Amino acid sequence: MIELSRKLSKGLKHVRIDFYEVDGKLYFGEITFYHFSGFQPFIPEKWDMTFGDWLHI
Repeated sequence: MIELSRKLSKGLKHVRIDFYEVDGKLYFGEITFYHFSGFQPFIPEKWDMTFGDWLHI
């Protein structure tokens, strides 16, 4: 999990990567760029655009 997380997060400043281990098998869950599932408003609001500008998808 750690090695895969390092590969998936390479070049990113902050990201959470979720994996699950079930019956000895590794499953990828998700990559999250912001905590609170994106439902918590940014304070001050200007940070919404600042963080969004960091993503190049």
